[in-house]
Amino acid sequence: MKKSLLLFSLLVSLTSCHQSIEERAEKEAKEYTEKYCPTPVNNFTRTDSVVFYKDTKTYHYYCSFTDKMDDEAIVNSNRQKINDDLLMAIKESTALKQYKEANFTFAYTCRSAQNPKKVLFKGIYTPKQYQ
Repeated sequence: MKKSLLLFSLLVSLTSCHQSIEERAEKEAKEYTEKYCPTPVNNFTRTDSVVFYKDTKTYHYYCSFTDKMDDEAIVNSNRQKINDDLLMAIKESTALKQYKEANFTFAYTCRSAQNPKKVLFKGIYTPKQYQ
């Protein structure tokens, strides 16, 4: 009886520690934002926060464009390249492997660093696009 109770307790404790991929993504996004954001500027881009939305299974990066990319005309003339580069980064990312296998959607909202209310670029990448 004691062995059964001990085994049952062990199983309950192990299963209670198990998180779904969605719960883990939500936690990791929050921890990343708290620990690293805003990130240093890299290629005229700064990551301001990362959020995971369970209801849509969307891993969303909120960024700011700086310096020469903080210009609507430049972003518009490079929109396709920005889109293609982000999609390629998702396809090649080994860090996102489990999220891609879970068919998450990835989204980017890039705002102006000078005028944060101004959205310069939005991109949404679905499993059909990156797989």
